[in-house]
Amino acid sequence: MSKHDEILEYIHALPEGAKISVRQISANLDVSDGTSYRAIKSAEKEGLVKTIERVGTIRVAPRESAGEGNLTFQQVNRVIQGTILAGRKGMAHEITRFIIGAMRTEALETYLEEGALLIVGNREDAQWRAMDNRSGILITGGFGPAAGIMEKAESLGLPVISTSADTFSVASVIQRELYSRSLMSNVVTADDLVVRQEKYVYDLKTADARGYIPADKMTVLVEGERYLGTIRSSDIPSVDKERYSEWLQQNIEVLPSGTLQTLRQVMSWHQLNIVPVVDRERRFLGVVHRRDVFREFEPRKLSTGMSSEEVIDREIRIDENRVRMKVMPFMTDEYGSITQSAFMRLVERLTAVVLKSRGIHSYHIDSLNLVNVKLVQLNQEIVLEGNIIDLGDQFLRLEVETSSEGNVLSKAMLMIQHYSDHKK
Repeated sequence: MSKHDEILEYIHALPEGAKISVRQISANLDVSDGTSYRAIKSAEKEGLVKTIERVGTIRVAPRESAGEGNLTFQQVNRVIQGTILAGRKGMAHEITRFIIGAMRTEALETYLEEGALLIVGNREDAQWRAMDNRSGILITGGFGPAAGIMEKAESLGLPVISTSADTFSVASVIQRELYSRSLMSNVVTADDLVVRQEKYVYDLKTADARGYIPADKMTVLVEGERYLGTIRSSDIPSVDKERYSEWLQQNIEVLPSGTLQTLRQVMSWHQLNIVPVVDRERRFLGVVHRRDVFREFEPRKLSTGMSSEEVIDREIRIDENRVRMKVMPFMTDEYGSITQSAFMRLVERLTAVVLKSRGIHSYHIDSLNLVNVKLVQLNQEIVLEGNIIDLGDQFLRLEVETSSEGNVLSKAMLMIQHYSDHKK
């Protein structure tokens, strides 16, 4: 075993939340600092460790991303609302490839494989080829297969599904489902950011309040693995173990599925540095740090290419407290007017520009009131201008005016919670 593999094995064996460093690994395993550094970076790529600013590098549990993997036959049947004709015992299997049967039967051999799904009409020869290659069949146009195909599919556990829709419509529905799952896999959630760190936790079963030194102004209260709540760290010496509920802060924890926007709202509202993550059985999973929640996340590319947010960010022109852009086709609805999602992306980019100029980097848009004066149209050059009209310790009001060639198109008032980085 190489030194690199030996270090990775050592990291694998560490408990979640354990701190590691180049110097520590070099001393424990008698390897050079360079070898230790490269192994830690490799473990970081695998998701075994995570580096947190002012905390260090810690061991984390790998997270499974929701929405990843291929569609199953059952999921396809659900979205197309088809009828299962045969092979029910294979409906839970994942589909390895989708094939449109629009080619000559002989050419299908190149694409058919075990676990694939052939989308085809009443072409019996193509259906038999699918059976021979252990592929499932989705028959469009309301047609049914021959009795022999039904018998073979049943014996092999290969799903045969029928739908009254045409091939193009079915393919479009499946593509939309795949695209939706791709979008879901790109959403950042609490489960992606959570880390287990005991220095933020006070266990009523084992901890000694007098010897506990809090790492943050808020402390997570647990009893073993059971989450009890969150209390102010300054209250720890006073907490009565029998009446701890009197010191609990309300609505601070989030589920693993909690989105980045949810985390930002909770942290801004309660002015927190950490938020506990708790599952539905009230088991404590770890904490999410504010520095991870409010850092900039790069838009992730989908399989179809650049996301709409990336295109907007590339095309807008920023000028102090203004953003300018020509309304592009993908930003409009079927009537040629800008969509709410596209407009909100422009508002979000403008908000970031205006607040950054005031030294505000951690914030959350709490509410927005919009008055449309005129419709924003396709190919129109628009300017969004933002001005802070009221700035408080925790909240500010931002006025956003949208105009084109001097004509006001809309006015919006945003209430924004902000968190000053110097506060502790």
